Amino acid sequence: MLYDFLNVDKSADKLLYEQLYDNIKQAIGRGMLKKGDKLPSIRGLSQDLGLSRTTVETAYDQLCSEGFLTNCPKRGFFVEAEDFETLGELLLPEKNNGDFSLVKWDFSTTGVDPSCTDLKFWQRCIKDVLDMPHIISSYGEPQGEYELRAALCEYSRRVRGVKASPEMIVIGAGTQTLLSILLGLCGDHGYNAAMEVGFFPQGEQIFSDFRWNITPLRADKDGIILDENIESRMLFINSSGSIRGCAPIPINKRNKIISWANHHDSMIIEDDFNGELRFSSKPVPALQGMCPSRVVYIGSFSKLLLPSVRISYMVLPPELAQRFVKRMQNYNQTSSKTEQLALARYIACGRLDRQLRRLRKAYGEKAAVMYNAVRAEFPSDTIVEIIETALCVRIKLKTDTPLEILRKRAEESGCRLGKCREKNGLKYFYLSFAGIPADVIPKAAAALSEALLKDRSE
Repeated sequence: MLYDFLNVDKSADKLLYEQLYDNIKQAIGRGMLKKGDKLPSIRGLSQDLGLSRTTVETAYDQLCSEGFLTNCPKRGFFVEAEDFETLGELLLPEKNNGDFSLVKWDFSTTGVDPSCTDLKFWQRCIKDVLDMPHIISSYGEPQGEYELRAALCEYSRRVRGVKASPEMIVIGAGTQTLLSILLGLCGDHGYNAAMEVGFFPQGEQIFSDFRWNITPLRADKDGIILDENIESRMLFINSSGSIRGCAPIPINKRNKIISWANHHDSMIIEDDFNGELRFSSKPVPALQGMCPSRVVYIGSFSKLLLPSVRISYMVLPPELAQRFVKRMQNYNQTSSKTEQLALARYIACGRLDRQLRRLRKAYGEKAAVMYNAVRAEFPSDTIVEIIETALCVRIKLKTDTPLEILRKRAEESGCRLGKCREKNGLKYFYLSFAGIPADVIPKAAAALSEALLKDRSE
């Protein structure tokens, strides 16, 4: 039965593994493959279809990472997802460590490696806009420059599976600004918002400013645990897993989230921070593509381009988009018109796609270097994990030394730490590799180990 719906065209432009991935995913969506069905082995399917084992394995791995399949060792691959409609932990806020001139190695999540960004071409885009005084001498569109909104429609569709038109997009200077606009569109105060608390304090602050009550949610390795009895006007999620440092939300749980929103007539805010930067497998598409009428999608460029480029965008469902258009003349543009137009050119000429490919390769390599360096410098009982879309390596260290003392020691040794926490007797440190050059990482890990393990060496 499986081969009845597998249509892999070797002459097509689309990669073979993507064709195979799409075929199997659509078969699950249409109910042609049921939960629990076993798929052919990698070797068997590659022989029957005349494909390389690598092609089949890549397609299977991607389907597993999105929750459509599960790989049972020594048994094979099985369908995990149920029928669905196909529609075309970082707890403590980072501290300001004072004088940045004393920082030798920045493990925080606030920076990127400049060598990974095409700064010269970005400067050229800025210069091209500045050379057009008739454009920069006027106020920008409150909704964001149309040129950028049109470019983002194509980019987000191609890279994240987002369904949008330029009229549905609002540009803003960061997620907090966009949340403020969104809650203003919702009108009344006193609503409830359901979210995990402690992972995105900036968002919690906006809800508090608008006098929204927050219903705290628990989570497991697959993201939030949503009880059907929870009643809330909005649900705030990070579908890519980058904030909590977990895997992307799998398809079955995504279906349940959408079902919950439909049942309670609620909206979903999807914060897709770093969603496109997954480097070990193809990024999981955004939830918004499954239900554009219920999901408010938020994307940004802080790690994809530069943190100093304060441009984020929000894709509103049609009803909220119409509400915004009626009142948008009462808003001012919050993000630089010059940078918006420069980014539109950067996207249109293909530089952002090239940048994304370069970053995925660079971050994959740096993740491996950081993991190996930490594993070499820290004791064998230290738990070390790569947190992919958070661009971090997380270590769980057994030590009785208070967290603040450890942080101070790290600062004195020239290491700027990111967010960290303590749980069940373990100290959790999230070491970002985004802002440290790869060739410096081993030396930085050695310095950090010496500072954090000082008690053991004495």
